[in-house]
Amino acid sequence: MFSPASAYAGTGEAVFLWELSLSQECGAASRITTGERVYLERADSYCYRRKWGRHDHRASQRARDRSLAALIADFLADLAQSNRSAHTRRAYATDLALFASFYTGPIDGITADALRAFCATRVHLSPASRARTQAALASFLGWAYRQERIDTTPMARVERVRPDPPKPRGLKRDQIERILATIPATEPRDHLLFRLIVETGLRAGEALGLYVEDLDLTHDDEHISVLGKGNQRRTILLDDARVVKGLRAYLKRTGYRYGPLFRAEKNGRGGPLRYQSAQERWQRYCERAGVACTLHQLRHAHATELVNDGVSLATIRKRLGHKNLQTTLRYAEQSDATADAELRAWRRRCGR
Repeated sequence: MFSPASAYAGTGEAVFLWELSLSQECGAASRITTGERVYLERADSYCYRRKWGRHDHRASQRARDRSLAALIADFLADLAQSNRSAHTRRAYATDLALFASFYTGPIDGITADALRAFCATRVHLSPASRARTQAALASFLGWAYRQERIDTTPMARVERVRPDPPKPRGLKRDQIERILATIPATEPRDHLLFRLIVETGLRAGEALGLYVEDLDLTHDDEHISVLGKGNQRRTILLDDARVVKGLRAYLKRTGYRYGPLFRAEKNGRGGPLRYQSAQERWQRYCERAGVACTLHQLRHAHATELVNDGVSLATIRKRLGHKNLQTTLRYAEQSDATADAELRAWRRRCGR
């Protein structure tokens, strides 16, 4: 048996062993034949093993008989090796751990009925969450098929959940300003953090992951370098004077010259500010202002403002760090007034 919490205790360390007994957390415990070189890695997910050299018949039999938990561990490790996002691996680990608790038989015994029975235990969740669970199962079983662990993929016979269309999530500027106005002057870090997210459309995790070294405050050419999803780095122009002024004042007050830009101040330890802490503080300010808003809605609001001000979708996509333009279209909610103005301008250009 394994759990997502224990899975993410990995340190990224790699060691070479000549003999290895897999821990209970990693599935079936078995001794490797002498002379077989084993590579054990903890890569931000479950530990897994790869072998080099000759394999005897008993080792092959053990491989076929590995537990479902061990195979899930191998699958998640392969996801890490293929550079899938930490968010995806964490979500898949959670769903597959629940499935491994529900179904205790061998992997080649998994049927479409077993999958439907497990999915029935998730009907209380939102369509998006249920679709994610099915995606995790489909991805794992597809991997098992490619590894010749199963002869067919039973998930292909299960009807997939169709998530509801995304609803508009942008917030009006005056509502955002009402929330920011509740942040006291004694909390300059909070005000700068949330203002930065509002004016740049950064993901909350991206903003919290900024280092002082990521800032370039060259006069009239201020930028930040952001590490986004898939470890992709992008440069974002700081085009809001309040953000630039706030950054300069913040650095002068704190004296930070390197390290995390937004730090926890509890006990003077100065470690990076955690997402949970930032989320709790933001919700507190929202309650004071009487406005319901998540941190991620600020990103939607920024994209909506840009599209309604005539910024091209290609530029918005680059600023937000989206891989696909279709994702940007879900964020940017064009107003009727903007759409009407564009159509009138087109009509005038055509002389009709």
